[in-house]
Amino acid sequence: MTIPVDEILEDLEVSRAAPGPGFLERLFLRFNDRVPFETATKILRQAAVKDPAARPRNPEIFWEERLASGAGGTCFARVAAFEALLSGLGFSTRRALGRVRDDFDHAALLVSFAEGDWICDVGFPLPALLPPGAERVETGVGALVVRPSARGIRVVFDGGVPEGPREVEIFSGAVSDDEFETRWEATFRPDSNFLSQVLLHRQIESRKVSFARGEVRVDDLHSRTHIPISGPRPAVLEELFGMDAELLAAAFAIAGDGEPESSDARVEVFLEAPDSADAAFAAVASAPAYARLHEGVAGEVVTTPAGPRAWDVRLAAPAAAPGSAAVETAAVAERVSADDAARSVRVERGGSVSTWDVEERHGRAWLIRRLTLAGPRLDLLRNDSMRGRIAGTLALDLLSWARRIGAEG
Repeated sequence: MTIPVDEILEDLEVSRAAPGPGFLERLFLRFNDRVPFETATKILRQAAVKDPAARPRNPEIFWEERLASGAGGTCFARVAAFEALLSGLGFSTRRALGRVRDDFDHAALLVSFAEGDWICDVGFPLPALLPPGAERVETGVGALVVRPSARGIRVVFDGGVPEGPREVEIFSGAVSDDEFETRWEATFRPDSNFLSQVLLHRQIESRKVSFARGEVRVDDLHSRTHIPISGPRPAVLEELFGMDAELLAAAFAIAGDGEPESSDARVEVFLEAPDSADAAFAAVASAPAYARLHEGVAGEVVTTPAGPRAWDVRLAAPAAAPGSAAVETAAVAERVSADDAARSVRVERGGSVSTWDVEERHGRAWLIRRLTLAGPRLDLLRNDSMRGRIAGTLALDLLSWARRIGAEG
């Protein structure tokens, strides 16, 4: 097997070094940053190659397409390609199989050093390397908790955005080349999610950028921003993920290109609830509770019934301190309504709509603050500070809510 190692290093913008944990980490981070996890090449490969045994994109094909069109790949292809690169640079590696949703639907790498094996999972991918003996590794998008399992180890996501799979299992058993190829070939089954839609993902420093079902999502430690992409999407996605627009367009032509759920952008912020879902909802879902939530922020909170589970709210600034000049400020008017079945409180303020939601996910209750922004807001794809300010304001609301839940309890 021959791959152009020096060209690949140039593409990753990494200089050669002696094999070691530091060099491995640089390669791992740059690979996840620059080489997208994407299904477009898998969709095209499925359509073009009739022999199932020939469908897996071996490392030579992977890196040739990467250098020519900015392509990446899915789990098994990424693992095989990254292993070929590491082997070409003198690292000692071995493949492992695992589970995300089903047994043997996942692959990862183990990289051996004198102190033991490092878990190098570019297949899922994980946001960080896991050194030998690690029990908890903090990352910019949440912590990774490592626990033993009957077949190897479980890597559990603690914190972060509570969406998608929350753990990965990596099996410790040895994997022959034949078994790896067989498991890889099986991922091309017709009902695979990876063959039914174009998905893209990059891990960029402390955030994840992904595309699915007509929208781009940007995940930070506690927030997710949904940005719908209207009109022709390949050109926008080429800019974001570095993949050739024509390649993406060809994959869309096969798998389809559905419209996003909404034409408006949305920012969501998450915080694990300090009590039960019912207690969390009760702390915000009535006029008196909603008023108490804003005490200390607004000097005056006046609520007026507006329906069976709705109320109007007037929020005024705190009164001026005694002896100081009065400053006239405008009050804020809101229409608030509660949906008990959905555990959601909707707030209409001027032309904006936001919600205070409680949802149970993966056995935990989460507080979620959502703000809908008018239009697709493509500027948020490039303006991290703006996204951060919006998310930060919503996060303060969640902290106030969490304190109120504790006070009510």
